[in-house]
Amino acid sequence: MFFRTLLLSLAAAVLTAAPHAASAGEIAGFGDSFVLPTGEPWVLPEGIELVTTIRSYNPLDPETCKRPDEETPKQLGIPTGQVRVCLQFLNTDQRRPIDVQLPPGLVVISESQKNQNGLVVQQVTLEVPSSEYLFAPILADCLNSSRSAPGIGDLYRIGPVTDVPDIQEALRLLADKDLSDPFDSAEASSVLKPLYLGKPLTKDGRDRIAALPLR
Repeated sequence: MFFRTLLLSLAAAVLTAAPHAASAGEIAGFGDSFVLPTGEPWVLPEGIELVTTIRSYNPLDPETCKRPDEETPKQLGIPTGQVRVCLQFLNTDQRRPIDVQLPPGLVVISESQKNQNGLVVQQVTLEVPSSEYLFAPILADCLNSSRSAPGIGDLYRIGPVTDVPDIQEALRLLADKDLSDPFDSAEASSVLKPLYLGKPLTKDGRDRIAALPLR
């Protein structure tokens, strides 16, 4: 009896410790899923380091995401992005500036399951000066409508570049669109939202993207 009880306890512990898989029709890390998202790892260029403590910032006060000697930084990403994270890059090369690209589909993951994960919708290119830090306030599209947008100082980490085919296709179609107007940004986000729930990209979604203005 003792050994049977011990075996059952061990089996329960293994099941508890095992990572949960996404449910059928659910995308890991998107929608209502708390599973870590999948995709290709994002690799920084040689000479660039990313400060690992990533926090959300106040979008009404982007100066909280800059060096004291910098001018007010421009917020990067789609204007309606509700996931606001401050990325800090260090260029360790003493000879030259280095470009850093945040690719479309890059996921930022909340350390708290109460807050939304975010998605970089269009490529962001940054030039990090030689031997200096660069602070980048990023506006990312929210992936989990059932969760709260981050407050100020909530912790995040960099995830992979999503490998979901329909989302990848939509991001390719959005690559040359001008989303600087909040209405166009909101339209792009509304096309993406069903895809986060595992639904396919439809002809209507493609047509709505095609109707957006070019850069």
